[in-house]
Amino acid sequence: MATKEKRIVKVMRLRILKPAGEMSWSQLGKLLRDTRYRVFRLANLAVSEAYLNFHLWRTGRSQEFKADDMGKLSRRLRQMLADEGVAADELDRFSPTGAVPDAVSGPLFQYKIRAITNKNKWREVIRGTASLPTFRLDMAIPVRCDKARMRRLERMENGDVQVELTICRKPYPRVVLQTGDIGGGQEAILARLLDNTGNDLTGYRQRVFEIKQERQTSKWWLYITYDLPAPQTGKADPDVVVGVDVGYAVPLYVAINNGHARLGWRQFDALGRRIRKLQTQVLARRRSIQRGGRVNISHATARSGHGVKRKLLPTEILQRRIDKAYQTLNHQLSASVIDFARDHGAGVIQVEDLEGLKEELTGTYIGARWRYHQLHQFLKYKAEENGIEFRAVNPRFTSRRCSKCGHINVAFDRAYRDAHRENGKTARFICPQCGFEADADYNAARNLATLDIEALIEAQCARQGLTKDAL
Repeated sequence: MATKEKRIVKVMRLRILKPAGEMSWSQLGKLLRDTRYRVFRLANLAVSEAYLNFHLWRTGRSQEFKADDMGKLSRRLRQMLADEGVAADELDRFSPTGAVPDAVSGPLFQYKIRAITNKNKWREVIRGTASLPTFRLDMAIPVRCDKARMRRLERMENGDVQVELTICRKPYPRVVLQTGDIGGGQEAILARLLDNTGNDLTGYRQRVFEIKQERQTSKWWLYITYDLPAPQTGKADPDVVVGVDVGYAVPLYVAINNGHARLGWRQFDALGRRIRKLQTQVLARRRSIQRGGRVNISHATARSGHGVKRKLLPTEILQRRIDKAYQTLNHQLSASVIDFARDHGAGVIQVEDLEGLKEELTGTYIGARWRYHQLHQFLKYKAEENGIEFRAVNPRFTSRRCSKCGHINVAFDRAYRDAHRENGKTARFICPQCGFEADADYNAARNLATLDIEALIEAQCARQGLTKDAL
């Protein structure tokens, strides 16, 4: 059987500049808001239905929630809207039978609903470790564009880039996208997408659109998910592994399994100082804004007028700046790791899977509030772009295992580290079995750079009689 060609999935966004043809912004805006409302209602109906189906499925009384169920829910929502007083001609504008066309309900299930309604997610809800997922009214509108007859981006004779949005029945609304001020990198990507008119596997393929309104500016954006062939890299060795540890003394510590090369304090010192500065500024600014919303109206820092929206405006502006700063730093951290792996011919990058484990991140250099999921995603897509496999491994005992002999120093926990700090420096790792001594972050990174580390730790735990309670 032929192996499936690896492809890289990426996203770019372009602002919807204006409607094309005779449609006005007022008409387009209403159509987009109406579609978004239907998508919002349908998405939350689907989550509720999937949750109910899971309970019934566990008792053998029903099947799992599947893609076909979205069509049934769309028809049910249409009837609900009719009962709520929506006119028949307005309902027919979107679909002759459902609340939204299949081009919208299909990707809604594939890219949104399916991701948050698997069995593991529901088990977390039932155990009380996660809340029932819900969608907000300002969610994005997904639109398929991957099939042959579906509408995709196209260049017009006057140079405009336009697209028909299949969010309703014909005539579809056509919009002009803003492309005059995008950077050179995006221009090159856009050109490749436009050149691949047949959406062939050999080029850049348009897969799905998402239409989203920016809350702060009310501008509408088109997010284009596309894929491209993964680069053919012959230098990456699957036996060469790079381990990435979230450090206590540095933002990240990076090690490799075939030598002593590493990235540590020297390489990440400048980035570390920027992270500390960002965290300090964020905390101080938040406190300042919160105080400004509570003081007397005559005070110079007081904000009044336009109610809650006016009072929250500084917070929203700050949040945009924080988001951008976190994104920039995570791009720089991930780029450093990828460059290191590529320079050493590594075929695998292994990181701790700390998703949702705030306790594990508390006390580390970047802290529990860091955008760790975003850093993971940046590392993952950049690794895939360079033909490197990305693995997230169980963090259990990776910081307490001796990277030389494999013995697990159970006593080397956070309390021990905090108690043995000297002159502001973190405690060093010392193995009670073989006497190996090293920087604690480097030792953890070396463990993460070990092939089959989870199996090795499991076997060592059995030899030492350790259980999960030893964490």
